[in-house]
Amino acid sequence: MRSTSAPATEPASPSPPAPSPPAPSALQIARALGQPDPTPEQQAVIEAPLQPLLVVAGAGSGKTETMAARVVWLVAAGQVRPEQVLGLTFTRKAAGELSERIRARLRRLRSAGLLPRAAGTAADDLEGEATVCTYHAFAGRIVREHGLRLGVEPDARLVSQAAAWQLASEVVAAWDGPMGSVEYAVSTVTAAVLDLAGQCAEHLVDTERIDDLLASRIERLLALPYGGSAGSTGSAGSAGSVGRSGSSALRPKVRDLVTRLEARRQLLPVVQAYRRLKRERDSLDFGDQVALAAELAASVPQLVAAERLRARAVLLDEYQDTSHAQLVLLHALFGDGHGVSAVGDPHQSIYGWRGASAGTLQRFAERFRDTSGQPARALALSTSWRNDRGVLDAANAVAAPLHAQSRVFAPLLSPRPTAAAGRVLVRSFETVEDEARAIAEHLGALWWDASGAHAQVSAAVLCRKRSQFEVIEAALRERGLPVEVVGLGGLLTTPEVSDLLAALHVVHDPTRGDRLMRLLTGAGVRLGPRDLMAFGSWSRELHRRHAGRSGGVEPAPDADVVVDEVDESSLVEALDDLPPPGWRDAQGRSLSAAGARRLAALAATM
Repeated sequence: MRSTSAPATEPASPSPPAPSPPAPSALQIARALGQPDPTPEQQAVIEAPLQPLLVVAGAGSGKTETMAARVVWLVAAGQVRPEQVLGLTFTRKAAGELSERIRARLRRLRSAGLLPRAAGTAADDLEGEATVCTYHAFAGRIVREHGLRLGVEPDARLVSQAAAWQLASEVVAAWDGPMGSVEYAVSTVTAAVLDLAGQCAEHLVDTERIDDLLASRIERLLALPYGGSAGSTGSAGSAGSVGRSGSSALRPKVRDLVTRLEARRQLLPVVQAYRRLKRERDSLDFGDQVALAAELAASVPQLVAAERLRARAVLLDEYQDTSHAQLVLLHALFGDGHGVSAVGDPHQSIYGWRGASAGTLQRFAERFRDTSGQPARALALSTSWRNDRGVLDAANAVAAPLHAQSRVFAPLLSPRPTAAAGRVLVRSFETVEDEARAIAEHLGALWWDASGAHAQVSAAVLCRKRSQFEVIEAALRERGLPVEVVGLGGLLTTPEVSDLLAALHVVHDPTRGDRLMRLLTGAGVRLGPRDLMAFGSWSRELHRRHAGRSGGVEPAPDADVVVDEVDESSLVEALDDLPPPGWRDAQGRSLSAAGARRLAALAATM
């Protein structure tokens, strides 16, 4: 009997995977989050492919809102995970605002079940958070993680502006090199050294290159027929012969320019010494961080690969204000078709600050090309959500010449659909005080309603210069309006803070008699002219006594002012050793009882 076997069963073919649900649109996400529907311009930006993108956003056009929505859409579409998003801004406040918006909306999308879940992934696969920080913080992280490749310790200290000033001041005070063309005060030289060092870092140039450039400029100026003779020497040149009629009037101007260029050349070795001191003390400033990060990005391929893997989507805020060093860093890391979205407005720029350039936005499309080698795509946000129609009409009229000259497409702002008519007032005044009173009256009429209650409005006054702060603040307070002066400059101009700074200067440097004079004549001491003359005489007498004990030459006792003596004597030392009762100078001057009490009280606080 022949046995038979059942035919082999064909293995069951695997069922096709269930198709992934389509990615929600920007409109669907906005409605799920309870947000207003995005405009067609906003929707185009939000749903743009993950390729280089330039967004020209006018003032109040909702750029932060749109960029946060773009991050949420990229995550909801499954193109990136939250932790693969990097946002760079200029201020910690802007970074915190963007980060919070992204975090809150992703959290709500998770709750609504609109975030994608790949099969087999952990439940918290999309629970990461986007990284949003300032440009300098980003550069600082790169230097900490890779700085050893350039000999920079990971724990190098980041110095504040005040600490950088102290280091530069230390270098300037100890400098004994040639400074014949530098006719500035020590504080001015310190500021110039810091500025020049910062500019070198932001533009990625060394002092040798600057010295060569300045030398060539000076040589060309001295070669001019009205600049000086071929054999002229020194920073100001020599008289020389005049090459053509009427040129002699220009010669002093040219010599002044040569002197200024020579002064800058003589500051370059001081800048080098400042850099050496920072290295010796393992210190970095913000400019050093960006310059070192740019050098690392340009020379370490492993760093570039790691950063591109870490950040698949990159948002660059206020791109028009980025410096040359920042551009080199960003292009080295995220060029060649990476998903970079840059937002900027050519009409809100601060060109010249930290190396920013007017051509930054214009060159983005060429520098950041897509994967096919084509220039980056450019989109615009032109709806203003902040201003009424009248304000926008005036703003567009003022900005019209900028639009006509701009090489970057930047459409005029249009009002939101619900914008009010608005009103713009233009007035002129003879004095700053008249203007301040008019501002106070205008805001006062808006601050209270007809019943005298606060109308729940707020207002801001923008000043052309800091000197207006005090006048406008006084007018607003006189009108009974609450005032907050925003900005360190406004704080430093208040008398209390100015007196505190003067006291700190005197404690730190006993030779700062100029700072002590502010205290002596200010509201705290209120020393009168006669007491000031007597106190000055006592300071000089103390100096003569000390000079006599040390073997110095004692000047004539009846000399009222001796220049060299005043330079060497110190009012601060006289404050520590006040005159005994009954003391009088050669002219019969003495401190009044009230003046002596006030000086003693000031000495006790120092």
